[in-house]
Amino acid sequence: MDVAQDREQTADHVLTATGITRVPREEFLDDCWDYSPGEHVTILGPTNSGKTYLGYQLLDATATPKLPAIVLVMKPRDATVDRWSKTVEFKKIRVWPPPISQWVAKKPRGYVLWPRFVHDPERDDAELFRQFHRCLMDSYKRGNRIVFGDEAYSLAEELSLERIMITLWTKGRSMDCGFWVASQKPTHIPLWAYSMAEHLFIHHDPDKRARQRYAEIGGVDPKLVEDTVMSLKRHEFLYIRRVDGAMCVVEP
Repeated sequence: MDVAQDREQTADHVLTATGITRVPREEFLDDCWDYSPGEHVTILGPTNSGKTYLGYQLLDATATPKLPAIVLVMKPRDATVDRWSKTVEFKKIRVWPPPISQWVAKKPRGYVLWPRFVHDPERDDAELFRQFHRCLMDSYKRGNRIVFGDEAYSLAEELSLERIMITLWTKGRSMDCGFWVASQKPTHIPLWAYSMAEHLFIHHDPDKRARQRYAEIGGVDPKLVEDTVMSLKRHEFLYIRRVDGAMCVVEP
């Protein structure tokens, strides 16, 4: 049996639609995580649930120079993003497209698009919109990349980027452009984040309105999802693979 077959059998054993298995994070990334270009990912959970941390772990296991990732950063300061960007060796840039440099020895496997902030909300939002819109449009046109928006609500509502976000959700897969988003406001993000994501990661959420959204996922039992999510501990996520409704709890 070759490595690919062995990994597939291991993943099928761990991921099941009839029972919820608990899997350590490292084992999940090594044996269960299987990503194809153009697939969308949604990560949901309140503040301090570990969304950004999980997102970077998934990117570290997925991004390559041939399938680069772009992380859109909306905060003036973010220690988690700063630390993980160095760990996974994503190049930090202020504008899109990335400036061309003759000194770059090799193409990076990822970028962190982190525009400069002047701490004037109107000017900062205008610059974020300008750079993120360019990046999203360019990613849609060129394809073969991953774009990770760390806060879907802010992208859609505060920066008014919902239109291009929907385009990526509905048409990005045909361009091999995977749109990954995270959100601490499950009730305020477009339903496309539920219905179009091939991979979902959901943390415990005490808000009943947020849990009612699980019915929008499709292909899974909303009650099973709700009961499992309510039992999750700190930094644990319920993983749902949409292609077959398989699930597992990903431990820290």
